[in-house]
Amino acid sequence: VGGVDQRSLRLGPDAMRILAVAIVAVLTAGAANVPVALAIAPPQIDRSLVPADGRPSPEQPMRQSNVCATAVAAGAPDVMRPAAGFTMLNVKDAWRYSTGKGVSVAVIDTGITPSPRLPALPGGDYISGGDGLSDCDAHGTLVASVIAAKPSNQDGVSGVAPDASVISIRQSSRAFEPSSPGWGDFETRKKAGTVATLARAIVHAANLGAKVINVSVTACVSAAEALDQREIGAAVWYAATQKDAVIVAAAGNEGEEGCAQNPPLDPLNPNDPRDWSHVLTISSPSWFSDYVLSVGAVTPQGTPIDKSLAGPWLGVAAPGIGVTGLSPQTAGAVNAHPPARPGEAAIPLWGTSFSAAYVSGVAALVRARFPGLSSHQIVNRIMRTAHSPARGVDNQIGHGVVDPVAALTFDIPPGEPVVPGA
Repeated sequence: VGGVDQRSLRLGPDAMRILAVAIVAVLTAGAANVPVALAIAPPQIDRSLVPADGRPSPEQPMRQSNVCATAVAAGAPDVMRPAAGFTMLNVKDAWRYSTGKGVSVAVIDTGITPSPRLPALPGGDYISGGDGLSDCDAHGTLVASVIAAKPSNQDGVSGVAPDASVISIRQSSRAFEPSSPGWGDFETRKKAGTVATLARAIVHAANLGAKVINVSVTACVSAAEALDQREIGAAVWYAATQKDAVIVAAAGNEGEEGCAQNPPLDPLNPNDPRDWSHVLTISSPSWFSDYVLSVGAVTPQGTPIDKSLAGPWLGVAAPGIGVTGLSPQTAGAVNAHPPARPGEAAIPLWGTSFSAAYVSGVAALVRARFPGLSSHQIVNRIMRTAHSPARGVDNQIGHGVVDPVAALTFDIPPGEPVVPGA
């Protein structure tokens, strides 16, 4: 190394090995900021840690620190026509078999501002202690629109399951922050809502009787960090097995909320077929894949979106761009957020949040048509009727792009009522 000859140093073999290890350590330290894949295993569930339910409230006093976000109708996609993802999934044909009637869907998000085309039941508020029927972030209302907005001849916006009922639980917000943040609350200041309140919200949604729970908020954690997520694991176990709820979660978007992309799956390691050993970023609650159906994003043509966070927990995929919904301010059709700066283009709605919403809508359709199936059997039906990738399953789109008509009509075995061992 560096042109130094071993003989000039008069080092023996053992000393040279020690020197080599030291050099590697120095070189590695220089790349300390580069994410390193760690060999992790699927998470274990501690059922004793199910959080207690109660009236939703923040963990500490909150204050509004930003103006409320808005949504607008920009040039494309055309809000007067059905969204491209709606057409791709052939939702109108699926309505011949089910519209989601009688199924309640809890939306754990930034709240929902209800309107005649998007009625919502109050589920509580972990940000301000309110009823959950307020959306200051222009996110939860849009997610709920994809799930259950009622169609109108005034525009092309419609939810996948327009006759499902929606329960709004506000659990996160970029517009609020702790009133008196402590030294360790830097991350909290970015967005109100914590892993603990997410776990409580999942339990609360299940206790309210929701048969589908949509979680379009993602907690991304480095595989090297020791963040305690056992309460979320216990919460999803409780909701799925004790309350029979289908839990659908967004996989996460690269670059948002600390989500660093995971590497492509290594097909040459048969002992680790889903590539847990190369995980850089854990997506929660998605990685609790025994009890959560995690959703990745594709284009309306079915191509995986690069920024959709990959991982061995991916269950299925659905459209994540070309999204339209209803504005929380005007209840009119929108397809974008305003430009970040004057003169720039509007920011189209995109991401796995909306992919998860599509799948929650599909889950509501299937639950309404097959009321005798358990939540685990509903997930099984959705995955087994998806358009699978070449390997049958991969870490970008899981078991494939969902197919509502197939999920509602194919003759497949129901499968086990619960996860084996649950």
